Amino acid sequence: MNKADLTERLAERAGIPKVRAAHYINIFTEAVQEALVENKKVTISDFGTFNVSKRRAFTGHNPKNGNVMNVPERRIPVFRAGKGLKNALNPDL
Repeated sequence: MNKADLTERLAERAGIPKVRAAHYINIFTEAVQEALVENKKVTISDFGTFNVSKRRAFTGHNPKNGNVMNVPERRIPVFRAGKGLKNALNPDL
């Protein structure tokens, strides 16, 4: 499922035009992005939590020429599924 599919599904279920649904999805994703940039955690009950984690610096190799290169420390987004989502994916447990 991509953003267009999600927009269509939201428009159908909410009974709103696709343009408005796309606008709402953009607002949601921008709000999550802004919170993560500010190093805040975003929790949606029974769905999951968006968080920021740090990946440590390491020495890697360029696959094209084999040269050694230093890869700097970086921040990465992390999503952790909530109980409701886990139960929906595994109803037999």
